Amino acid sequence: MKRTNCRRAAALPLVLWCIAFIAGLVVLLAGSVSSWMDSEIRAEKKFIARQLALSGIAIGQNPLVKSGDPLLGKGSRNTEGFEVKITNESAKINPNFWIQNNNRSIFIRLFTSWGADIRTTDAAIDSLIDWIDGDDFLSLKGAERGEYERMGKRGYPANRPLKHIREMDAIMNLSPLLSAKDGWQNYFTIWYSGKISIQHATEPSLTELAEFTPLQCQSLLEMRAGLDGIDGTDDDQIITSLEDVAVVLGLGSRQRDGLLDFFDTSGDLRCIESTGWCGGVAHKITVISGTAPSQMMSWEEK
Repeated sequence: MKRTNCRRAAALPLVLWCIAFIAGLVVLLAGSVSSWMDSEIRAEKKFIARQLALSGIAIGQNPLVKSGDPLLGKGSRNTEGFEVKITNESAKINPNFWIQNNNRSIFIRLFTSWGADIRTTDAAIDSLIDWIDGDDFLSLKGAERGEYERMGKRGYPANRPLKHIREMDAIMNLSPLLSAKDGWQNYFTIWYSGKISIQHATEPSLTELAEFTPLQCQSLLEMRAGLDGIDGTDDDQIITSLEDVAVVLGLGSRQRDGLLDFFDTSGDLRCIESTGWCGGVAHKITVISGTAPSQMMSWEEK
């Protein structure tokens, strides 16, 4: 009898251990299943958000659809929907275009308007030149292979035109200047080549490059947008003469020089940014295209 009791007493901890072990497995399995389900649910939401973003791109690529069109938005961020923003790349600066045309003045005007001194500005421009040109000749304040290698950066500079504006953030002497400017990416493009289109120019470029006053800038934007007050719609006033703009706005000589040097009346390259949402999950697609969908130049997703 005593031996039986001893066996029972010895078996009890083993039983309890087995129960605890199984309970642990159940908890672990439940956690894994829950994590897997969360992952699958998020993946499904991401898929739906992407499909909605694609729908927005298809609408935005239609040349008949203009800014402010109700078709450019559907649904809600909190449930399901998409929103499309149409801008124009011709409102931006193409560093390849300006450097290859030996024009430093636009960068001098821009960087000094950001608060950079002339020494910092010259070093940034020279380094940009050394990155874009195809040789190893060092500009006065620039950076070629030796300067990058001393900083532990092998394989730089590219010695070719920029393939993406993100490359600018890797250019010695230019990177610190850009890092100090919030939203610097919005100033540049590699897709549109030419002077900035006055038809699409934004307030920052007008004030920083042509040195418009706030009142002059507001007057131009209102005149350009037409009665509905929205850029890119059918009632926009088409600007055909920069000289007329200078006269109407009463520009001074330095303002007029900036307008004529850095801006033009031509230029049109649509940028479509479509964001889809599903249950708090977002997916954004950005497309650069010409006047026809077949003229697509860039497609990025994130």
